[in-house]
Amino acid sequence: MTSIIRQKVGDKIYLYESVSFRNADGKPRNKRVPIGKINPITGNPVYKPEYLARMAEQGTPIEIPATNMTFSIEEIQRSSIKDYGAFYLFQSIAQSIGLLRALERALPNYWQEVFNLACYLISSGDPFLYCEDWINSTECLPVGSMSSQRISELLAAISPDSREAFYQEWCQCRSEQEYLALDITSVSSYSNLIEDVE
Repeated sequence: MTSIIRQKVGDKIYLYESVSFRNADGKPRNKRVPIGKINPITGNPVYKPEYLARMAEQGTPIEIPATNMTFSIEEIQRSSIKDYGAFYLFQSIAQSIGLLRALERALPNYWQEVFNLACYLISSGDPFLYCEDWINSTECLPVGSMSSQRISELLAAISPDSREAFYQEWCQCRSEQEYLALDITSVSSYSNLIEDVE
């Protein structure tokens, strides 16, 4: 028996084809195959080309609802274009290494602003004075105004205890995934500076 299942992951909804079967021991099992996702704007499914081709070969083609989105000249003039690629990359990396979770736990009131500031510094390298322009032209976490005055207030509001809490969260997160490696084959390891090597 085959069915289509929706599964929400973060802010996205993915579609899976679930096939029910019995294994060699006669126990019921399910196999899920990703077949697409839900378009967050229209709410319509967006299927993978392989799935559409497979369904067409099986004689059960899927009709894709037409989206006739038209925009007026006024809507186009009011629209804005924002950069997204670099921020998406930074956010994906931060999510996968646990940085976002550590920030959210240690700085629950300011983690989004701090992450946006970090992304700004990495992508531009400019002083905080220009951060507001970057925020306005980049699709990033919704934090409101990031003027230089707001950034100064934000940095002053983060207490030493909050910073220490972040370092503890971060060390705890990374300690299970990192290790210390010693190079015992180089001359420097046998020198008098062995403590520095360690």
